[in-house]
Amino acid sequence: MLPQQILARDDGPAAEVVNPRGRAPICLVCEHASPAIPSSLGLLGLADEDRYSHAVWDPGAGDLARSLSERLDAPLVLGRVSRLVYDCNRPPERDDATPARTELIDIPGNRELSPQHRAARIREVYDA
Repeated sequence: MLPQQILARDDGPAAEVVNPRGRAPICLVCEHASPAIPSSLGLLGLADEDRYSHAVWDPGAGDLARSLSERLDAPLVLGRVSRLVYDCNRPPERDDATPARTELIDIPGNRELSPQHRAARIREVYDA
């Protein structure tokens, strides 16, 4: 049975704000900055070889976004949870916000999510 609460205290928040007082008239967002999967989800059943693949996150994007934030003196919001837990580029009504399969890999932990479990991901990751 899947948990009703996704993020544990040890997982930290779903997003991180960098340079919140940046003076640039823009705010940068890097939603796929992390491969982290909350401990409650048991790695979503991913195979070891898929755990850090591009399907899980955008390698290097977080470092690039941090560098841009510093250079531009702009606030930055970094996603701290893998896009496979919840893809923040998708609104809640989209099925591919919690995909059961990407172009290349199956995500067993996303199959047949209950409405309650999906709502927990929306609340704790998307709405965060």
